[in-house]
Amino acid sequence: MTAAPRHLHLAFEMKQLFLRAALLAVLATVAFAAVSPAAASEASREPAPIVRQWQPKAGGAPGQSVEPILLWTIAGVGGGAVVFAGLYLLKRRLGGFPRNPAWVAPISILRSRDSADETTFGAAAPGGHDSQH
Repeated sequence: MTAAPRHLHLAFEMKQLFLRAALLAVLATVAFAAVSPAAASEASREPAPIVRQWQPKAGGAPGQSVEPILLWTIAGVGGGAVVFAGLYLLKRRLGGFPRNPAWVAPISILRSRDSADETTFGAAAPGGHDSQH
């Protein structure tokens, strides 16, 4: 048997590295989501520094702690990122994003040296805005 070409071996290693990083990210998010409710329930009921307190508008409890809200927000964003990344990878694996698509969006690249400048349109018309100000 012949050995696989070097670029295939590197591609396999990169896939393994990516999968390990994705697994680590998922485990970290799950661990954070598991710890967030416990940290929120153990919050001190004593007054905290001004950074941790806020005064709600009329009708709310004064000095309500924002830590639980912040922790749940971070956990929700992290969980959403993991879910949507999984859906993206699933669609990619199923062929939703081919490497060499048959149709490519018609786009033209305009270099900055081809952009209009002061000399493109000639001198200003008489009675223009140049001498009035």
